Amino acid sequence: MKSASTQTLAVLLFLQTCNAFLVSPRSRIFTTSQLHVASSIPPPIEQVKVAPSTTVTHAVSQATSTTNLPSQKDLAEKVGSKSQAAAPAPKSTNVASGSGISISDIHYNGDVPRTEADEYIVISNKSREPIHVSGYYMYVATTGTQGPTFYFPKGTVIKGGSSVRVYTNEIHKESGGYSFGSGKAIWSNNGGLGVIKDSKGKKLDEYKYKPN
Repeated sequence: MKSASTQTLAVLLFLQTCNAFLVSPRSRIFTTSQLHVASSIPPPIEQVKVAPSTTVTHAVSQATSTTNLPSQKDLAEKVGSKSQAAAPAPKSTNVASGSGISISDIHYNGDVPRTEADEYIVISNKSREPIHVSGYYMYVATTGTQGPTFYFPKGTVIKGGSSVRVYTNEIHKESGGYSFGSGKAIWSNNGGLGVIKDSKGKKLDEYKYKPN
């Protein structure tokens, strides 16, 4: 009986010793070497994506070059100012309406019998510049109303300091080649009045004559 009790006590002591080393099934047991290796592993490095520097440099250089370029409006203004400075406005070949145009003489007593076709009125440009007289007209105003009338044709120019003649019914190219085309005398030998107006009807001059 004594040996059985001793054996029972030994078993109980053995079981108690084994319980001291029991570990929860959820727990992990690491050896000393494993703990040393785990502590020596560095933490993971976070990866940061950076755009290529060449792309940023290209964008900056492109923006800088675009900013420095002049706009189309600035270029147009510069070109326009240069062209205006290089090409001055052409000098006009015409003066103000009526400036310098006048009646300088009326040869009323012709030598041609009955019709006096060689009568004429002299129109002068007393300015230094040529004057376009297209549409200007003159007429006999002896009776106080507009009598026989002559219109200068389109494109007629009287040079500065020169004169032209308008005959009653003759053509003389050396003096302009103009004529009233009247089959009878139009300027009274007893005195009369001649009037010239521009193409808008503004009176430029009148010439009153008396017999000698």
